[in-house]
Amino acid sequence: MNRFTVRLLEEGDLDFAYQMTAIEGWNERREDVKRMLDYEPEGCFVAEIDKRPAGHAFSVNYGKLGWIGYVIVKAEYRWKGIGTALTAQAKDYLLNRGVEIVKLEAVPMISNLYRKLGFIDEYDSLRFRGIRGKISPSENCSMTLIEKGMIADIAEFDAIYFGAKRTRVLDALYRENPDLSFLCHNESGVIGYIMCRKAEEGYKLGPWVCKSEEPEVAKELFAACLNRITPKTNIYVGVPAVNTLATGILQEFGFELYSKSIRMRFGKKLGERVNGVLAIGGPMKG
Repeated sequence: MNRFTVRLLEEGDLDFAYQMTAIEGWNERREDVKRMLDYEPEGCFVAEIDKRPAGHAFSVNYGKLGWIGYVIVKAEYRWKGIGTALTAQAKDYLLNRGVEIVKLEAVPMISNLYRKLGFIDEYDSLRFRGIRGKISPSENCSMTLIEKGMIADIAEFDAIYFGAKRTRVLDALYRENPDLSFLCHNESGVIGYIMCRKAEEGYKLGPWVCKSEEPEVAKELFAACLNRITPKTNIYVGVPAVNTLATGILQEFGFELYSKSIRMRFGKKLGERVNGVLAIGGPMKG
């Protein structure tokens, strides 16, 4: 095989990256891939062979925490070191900018690639699929659609559970889907929020974050999104396996497990509270 090179991914590479996610069946829109490049234009990379794209990796910098996602190599070039080189490039980019912990979600079949780069397993990340349904709201909190002026407070609340402040990510997701973004609060402040976005097919729900001692609020947030989506539409949710509240709610409403990945990290353990993270924003960005 010819030698490969790695360079910065540019906007002209987005069609290639989008096509790669489609081949893998990741149900991403081109807009999702573009948003990832917008988050970190200096932290996304493409590998080339004979000046033709062969694979890519994206990253997001949240301060002390960084995330790597969309690591895909064309099938005919796999197991030749390209995925390792792309991941290492993304990891080094993040570490050189002050990131102390780097996370990613690995397909089990290639998880050893990441272990060789120093990543260790944390827990399984489950993928559920179901259809829109209805439940009656509770009266435990004040439910409202999120408004732009609320994002800063939501990001502060979210950071307690996610482990880092991801204001720009939450703001972008909200601006694209304001009618599918909900907040619950009471006199003491935010107690939970949820966001949902359109996918290539159906919808992807997450992030979904709520105080673990408020299970009815978590369920009400889930219902708010379901009630806004057209009936008989598929909804996809990524859930930390350790969050039994989330898996219980999903199973209660007929959602079924169809896949999983492995949450992995490089560096020290992060001060997160996974018991409050009911759904991730996506395996490519946490």
